Amino acid sequence: MTSQETAARLSFELHGAARLLRRNFDRRAREHGLSRSRWQVLWHLAQKQGVKQTELAERLDVAPISLARQLDNLEQEDLVERRRDDRDRRCFRIYLTAAAAPALQVLQTLAEETRAEALVGLSNDQVMQLHDLLSRIRENLSGEEN
Repeated sequence: MTSQETAARLSFELHGAARLLRRNFDRRAREHGLSRSRWQVLWHLAQKQGVKQTELAERLDVAPISLARQLDNLEQEDLVERRRDDRDRRCFRIYLTAAAAPALQVLQTLAEETRAEALVGLSNDQVMQLHDLLSRIRENLSGEEN
């Protein structure tokens, strides 16, 4: 097999593995009433609270209007709150509420279960090597977005 063929197969394997990870996690999350759009918003906010609504839409790679509807629903459930930006009154910053903590704990547990299933049969050294290689690929590709 040529290096070009190997690289092409690698691309398909990466895409397929990512798709299966999402599908597996989504199945687990649905059992707890958490759709992908809901858990992604909660997860991103847990990583960085107080982001502008437009920044969050960009991070999620969704249309701002789609995110607005999702935030409306999460706000009605008291899981998130919008606060006006002190420096720009046209913008809202998004924060998790205390009521989101149980959902975040469920997400954390589901993520751990999904990762454990995905990494069965790999040693710690192999997992670290995989992490390093995937980080390098991400760094190589992220230069295009700057």
